[in-house]
Amino acid sequence: MITLTLYTMKKVHSWILVTTLFLAGYLPAKALSDSFPQPHRSANQLFYIQRSKDINTIVYEANLSANKKLDPNKPLQVYWIRYAEKGQREDLSPIQWQMAYGYTHKPSTAGPDAYDINLNAFRKHPLQVVRYQGKPIAMTLINGERARLQKVFVQLDPKSRLVPHVQYIEMYGVDLDKGKPVYERIIP
Repeated sequence: MITLTLYTMKKVHSWILVTTLFLAGYLPAKALSDSFPQPHRSANQLFYIQRSKDINTIVYEANLSANKKLDPNKPLQVYWIRYAEKGQREDLSPIQWQMAYGYTHKPSTAGPDAYDINLNAFRKHPLQVVRYQGKPIAMTLINGERARLQKVFVQLDPKSRLVPHVQYIEMYGVDLDKGKPVYERIIP
């Protein structure tokens, strides 16, 4: 027997309504992405990726060693939060790592505890993981501004089946110089 709280039922109904309105063409994709669950923010969380396909979320965290430095062999931990199932944390499969959500890295010239990161599915948009005000952040250019990356939303073509076709990518962050939110939509 499944027991749902009133809060859970309201969240499910809200999700169904927003998704239905989006699919019917009444809401822009941004409204849909804003309705997705946000992962609980951990001290080492850098950013996360969500896709229009479902509410499951890929989280990128700084992987710190015992001395609080980024691990030079694996500076980022990457994992799923399977909201569409039980909300459990799950590792990426080898195919998911290779084709989309994994990364390559190399030491950065930005500092002694900094790395240049290239996501496997988005190599044209490099990141740097650096220390900023004592904490690791993922830094990149968003709409031409140097920013701390917080969230990426990927709009997939709902008609694509085996190989997903990306219609656009939205990047959200905070301008490091002005402290203001920044946003950019990228059409591949």
